[in-house]
Amino acid sequence: MALRMDPARRRRLQELARVHDRWQAAHGVDDADFTPDGADSTRRRTPSPEAERELMARSRAVMGLDPETGHYRD
Repeated sequence: MALRMDPARRRRLQELARVHDRWQAAHGVDDADFTPDGADSTRRRTPSPEAERELMARSRAVMGLDPETGHYRD
């Protein structure tokens, strides 16, 4: 039996995946915590703290949270 997902949640998750892919390409990130399984472990590039903050802010915004605090918007 297929799981049903709220269409709005599905759209947010799809956008979140696109944001992650663009961020990963822009920053050249290839790290186990930020890439799919099977990434080349001998040549990993970890993100800078600034890049991580950028991803977190963008991710929060996509999911409907305040980008700075991560709290739900009123």
